[in-house]
Amino acid sequence: MSFEKIFRESNIILTEGALVERLKTEFNAEMDASINHAGLIYSKPEILETLYQQYIDIAQKHHLPIMIMTPTRKVNVESIDKSPFHNKEIISDACSYLNRIRESYHDYSQNIMIGGLLGCKGDAYSGEKMMGIEESYTFHKQQTIQFQKEKIDFLFAGIMPEINEAIGMAKAMAETNIPYIISFMIRKNGCLMDGTSVSDAIKIIDEQVNPKPICYMSNCIHSTNLMEALNNDKNKGSDQLKRFCGIQANASILSPEELNNCNILQQGDFNNMIDEMCLLQKHFGFKIVGGCCGTNDEFLEMLAERIISNLQ
Repeated sequence: MSFEKIFRESNIILTEGALVERLKTEFNAEMDASINHAGLIYSKPEILETLYQQYIDIAQKHHLPIMIMTPTRKVNVESIDKSPFHNKEIISDACSYLNRIRESYHDYSQNIMIGGLLGCKGDAYSGEKMMGIEESYTFHKQQTIQFQKEKIDFLFAGIMPEINEAIGMAKAMAETNIPYIISFMIRKNGCLMDGTSVSDAIKIIDEQVNPKPICYMSNCIHSTNLMEALNNDKNKGSDQLKRFCGIQANASILSPEELNNCNILQQGDFNNMIDEMCLLQKHFGFKIVGGCCGTNDEFLEMLAERIISNLQ
């Protein structure tokens, strides 16, 4: 079944909980300074697989489709050159790695959707403009043409902080003819890190890029902060919010700047987070729900149970 069909016909799609923070805290895994946890597909594939399997098992238990993504948000032509894995085909190998995990689920495998994950060139927790639109398109096309050769179901732009790079990346993604999602880094004032409102960002990309993203969402934001952001006067009542369909929730209510400068893992109350995620689903029609930093398999299990119950 195609990603578009699953997206169109499903009330809820699960996606991952945290990976990087859990790898650090639970497994003491060392991350490469340039490509983060992508190198673990070579050095510690079994511990990364453990986390993916935990999340897939929860989706299977609750008869929900799930989106899993390659560990490649920090992987680009520049970061690969600086890493110990510069002689590897990291994007291709990451896609093959996830496909092997998917194939192990036999009949359920058709409900596991593999996404090619891309990220901004610079710091996702700042609004610094690293590139113009065309420069961003050229830069990110070097990754999208690699993903285009692989067996994946969608592309995902993770925690995009500013509009110009998001537009350029969207244009590169659109040319692949693979369905894609743009996920923003959002402040609770209703704006991306560069001050562009969520509704304006959606309008700008939808008008400038063809085909449009399947939808928009946000990751690495607490559900309380996202609720406040979407209800801010800059966004409240906007038709563009009909295109905003999901959250990968951060377990901390801290701002992006505070999170970026915090060396201690922040974790709020899962029950309160999930209550608010159910409200987001009810009021904004969210389809894609999952976790980010500070979440785990316990969180995703609780979320799956409650969000299903909330729909009944």
